[in-house]
Amino acid sequence: MRIVVIILSWNALDAILSCIDSLTQQSVSTEILIVDNASRDEVVRGIIDRYPNVRIIRNQRNLGFAGGMNTGINAVVGDHTSPDVIVLLNQDTILDTRCIEHLAEPLIRDEHVAVVGAKIRYSDGTIQHAGVRLEWPRAIAHHIGWHEPDRGQYDTLQECDFVTGAAIALRLKALNEVGLFDEGFTPAYFEDIDLCTRMRNRGWKIVYNPAATLVHCESLSLPDELQRSCYYNRGRLRFIFKHYTLSDIEEAFFPVELDHIQRHALWPVESRALRWAYAETMLHWNDILRARRQVRPDLLPGEIDRLTQVLLQLQRSQATALWQHAYQRANWMFNH
Repeated sequence: MRIVVIILSWNALDAILSCIDSLTQQSVSTEILIVDNASRDEVVRGIIDRYPNVRIIRNQRNLGFAGGMNTGINAVVGDHTSPDVIVLLNQDTILDTRCIEHLAEPLIRDEHVAVVGAKIRYSDGTIQHAGVRLEWPRAIAHHIGWHEPDRGQYDTLQECDFVTGAAIALRLKALNEVGLFDEGFTPAYFEDIDLCTRMRNRGWKIVYNPAATLVHCESLSLPDELQRSCYYNRGRLRFIFKHYTLSDIEEAFFPVELDHIQRHALWPVESRALRWAYAETMLHWNDILRARRQVRPDLLPGEIDRLTQVLLQLQRSQATALWQHAYQRANWMFNH
């Protein structure tokens, strides 16, 4: 069996060396491909110095998670012998000895499984990820078990709706059928949720295997809270407008999002991130509609107009909420 592990690299030499170190200790044979997203030269040299035989692809610019991983997947698919299993890893992961073996196992055992996720821990041993659930209807992603002590409460192998792309095994046949990551989710967030959704819509299974374990140090690539929130909300909106039905957007998502805008108008990070995300969504609106047509080919002109109105009203509502709060504060200051 050919297992290829693709690691996305960007300016974190110590982290990626620790990741590769853990891969060399795995219980099964793996090939390693590093896709470097335009890191500083010394980062790539450091990898080559420690592991001169590891294959490296250097992108000329940072393509984000989706673009970088797609580059790696296309490279190994183009090899003479296609891999049986492709494992994708963030650079800041350290795998336990049998992690790759257990990631691949459900794909081997059940031909209908397309995606396998792992039980991921923080360095203090608490759980970071035991599957993902989306909070309806705003599509807020929650890692199951997040920051809980690991007492074995998530030790059952099971089907689930979503798993994180930080450490994920994929079946090549399913990727060929469904397609690779949507590079509109750039630089990060919701590309894994989107892929799992498209897989499930085509009848493939998503599996969480708690026997596949590792440690993940989050947010090395995006340490700034505001920047993370901006990209997160932009990805969330792209996912919603790409996948939700029109009635779900108008009747469920829209009123709850409006309420969130009102309640968080004075929260500096959340308010700024939402304002940026709404503007970015409008800027890339035509691309989002093209992506929606791929999953909902029956998209009609009247539906496009109604979706556009939802987004415009969200932008106007946030601007109005900010003005109202500013006006009320000015009145209070004047009267006191």
